[in-house]
Amino acid sequence: MNYRFSPSVQDEPQLPSAGRLMALMLTVFVIVSIAVLLAGRVPFVPSADPISGPSYRDYVGPDQTLLSSYGYTLEGNVHIPIDRAMELIAERGLPTRDAPVANP
Repeated sequence: MNYRFSPSVQDEPQLPSAGRLMALMLTVFVIVSIAVLLAGRVPFVPSADPISGPSYRDYVGPDQTLLSSYGYTLEGNVHIPIDRAMELIAERGLPTRDAPVANP
């Protein structure tokens, strides 16, 4: 019986043969090529469910009620509806400042 260490050929990692590597690379290439070709041809089916969330009315609603009502602002100023303000301007005209007259 021999107790000395002798490295055997089975302990060394064996590299795959060139033929196996080429076959693996060809298989991967074919699979990726088919996936790329079919990617543009598969029809997209849109979802029938609407997207939930805030709508246009949620954003505009509070502002529309504010612009079409009478009331006070947080600073204590009075606000009137836009339509009424336009009527008042049409009746009275825009306010103007009188230019100071220079003394001759």
